[in-house]
Amino acid sequence: MIFGTAGHVDHGKSALVLALTGTDPDRLAEEKAREMTIDLGFAFLPLPGLESPVAIVDVPGHEMFVRNMVAGATGIDAAIFVIAVDEGVMPQTVEHLDVLRCLQVPVGVVALTKVDKAAPERVRAAMSEVRELVEGTFLRDARIIPVSSVTGQGLPELREELARIALDVRPRSAEGIFRLPVDRVFTLKGVGVVVTGTVISGALAVGQTVALLPQGRDLRVRGLQVHNESVARIMAGQRAAINLADVAKDDLQRGDVLTTPGSLAPTLMVDARLMLSSRAAKALAQRARVRIHHGTREVMARVVLLEADSLEPGQSRLVQLRLEAPLVAVAGDLFVMRSYSPMRVIGGGSVVDAHPPKRRPGGDVQEVAERETLDASDVVVETLDRAGARGVGFDDLRVSAGLSESALREYLEQAAAEVRAIAGRRDLWFGAGAIEEMQSAIAARLAALHAADPLRTFVQLSTVSGAVAPAEQRECFRLALEALTKQGTVVVVGERARLASHRPQRTGHFAAARAMIIEKCRAAGLSAPSNEELAAAAGLNAPECRRVLDALVDADELVVLAPGIYVHAAVMTESRRRLVEYLRRHGQINIAQCRELLGASRKYLLPFLERLDAEGLTIRRGDYRVLRQPPSPAAPRPAGEP
Repeated sequence: MIFGTAGHVDHGKSALVLALTGTDPDRLAEEKAREMTIDLGFAFLPLPGLESPVAIVDVPGHEMFVRNMVAGATGIDAAIFVIAVDEGVMPQTVEHLDVLRCLQVPVGVVALTKVDKAAPERVRAAMSEVRELVEGTFLRDARIIPVSSVTGQGLPELREELARIALDVRPRSAEGIFRLPVDRVFTLKGVGVVVTGTVISGALAVGQTVALLPQGRDLRVRGLQVHNESVARIMAGQRAAINLADVAKDDLQRGDVLTTPGSLAPTLMVDARLMLSSRAAKALAQRARVRIHHGTREVMARVVLLEADSLEPGQSRLVQLRLEAPLVAVAGDLFVMRSYSPMRVIGGGSVVDAHPPKRRPGGDVQEVAERETLDASDVVVETLDRAGARGVGFDDLRVSAGLSESALREYLEQAAAEVRAIAGRRDLWFGAGAIEEMQSAIAARLAALHAADPLRTFVQLSTVSGAVAPAEQRECFRLALEALTKQGTVVVVGERARLASHRPQRTGHFAAARAMIIEKCRAAGLSAPSNEELAAAAGLNAPECRRVLDALVDADELVVLAPGIYVHAAVMTESRRRLVEYLRRHGQINIAQCRELLGASRKYLLPFLERLDAEGLTIRRGDYRVLRQPPSPAAPRPAGEP
């Protein structure tokens, strides 16, 4: 449980923390000298009914250090909203309340400080002023407790209220990826580099590795502390100190993020829901330059308004933030927005998509709006759908979704069972829509090729894939083709395919020519007629003859023995059988013996024997061929031959 202070400068936040905990959160010499909080301070407070102390993050109240205040407010579970009785509501009182609202802090208590210096009527007036301020906010029903850090008045009541809040707040889940935005970096003698922060999600154990982002380095965890005590494990909702190995202090800074390796990646664009405060001085213009506070990091950004050309005070709109420095974000993360100059809190919002495509002003609103309403499992599917036929690798999908490995596997398995996602090889995933679109493209291309050359039975798969699927889409092509085959829509033989409904056109002039060519090739045996002879016999010109020959090869009725040599498939099978029988009896055969056996010249026998070598049936030894291994009773033949 983590409480955070908030309130105007010199309203007694640090003094109140000291009075409650006995720990002075102002640790810097400059803070002591100026009697003003400059940076974040931390303390721990035991409370009745709780097993372990709660953490308190003390933030600076001066307007110059709002950046530090926002960094400290990130990750707190409840607020101690501090207002001094003598001054009442001041500028940073209002600004800090806006920060807490932007970060959706759910609950808190109001500490009305310095009551030892005020008359009862002033205390009553201050309480009324506070009630008016918090009306309509998360503090509308909060207790207002008058306290004095000097006399101790009200401190017991404040402790009781803090305990009640702590017991009511729902603990954060330790599931999911580990995330800790770094708010302090320092070194300790004999220990090394130490960082501190609030664990936003997940858990981490000593000896594990964490990724340092945006730098992209993996670091080993040497030690962990919670409440100034060494522990073996830290988890979501805890203030923690992490001792890191093999890194220098200057390699880290506030705003960095420690996370589970492989789970997140920096981004320079986020889609977001942005709310401009009703107290903003003016409307936000298209491409306005602003300061974005996310976690413990501040980055400059341009606001690309997707729904209108301006954003009026009090309005909420979908935007894309074009960041000037990398941010490590996850969908659902909250952020605070300050104006570029003067630096004032003017609103905040939540991340819709941490890794979106670049969007045009006024465009792509529907896509962002739909994504905003999706739960985590639907976001995974939407990411796959957006990737289309390229698909998304598991590791990239994990980074995009910001999920743990186990959670992502669970969502993908669920989506696969619902046929909304399909797994490819090497853990590449696709949305069902991409596979369906590729199926349609394959079927349409096959239909077009069949129409262009109706004589041919099959089409080369390379011709189809080259037309519908660039190299990065070939896995989608394979899955789509596999689905079409299972459905019975497409027939695949080797590297060829056809629509199951396709029947070659074998009528009229081409039908007679086809029959003539088949008969001449059958009669010629291995001594295949030339293309010119076949064209003359069939009454075709050269291009027409080539079309018929290609169609017959596609139909497995002819075999291309060598370029320009077409042999009848039955002749090829019979010649192979006779050669095998000869080798079984005699053990070897040369060209002269083969010519006598098969009645063909060397021109045809050499490619025939080389084909058998390539099939693994025979092997050449000098001038002879021998069987490579004892053949099965049925002589082997290539795929596709009858």
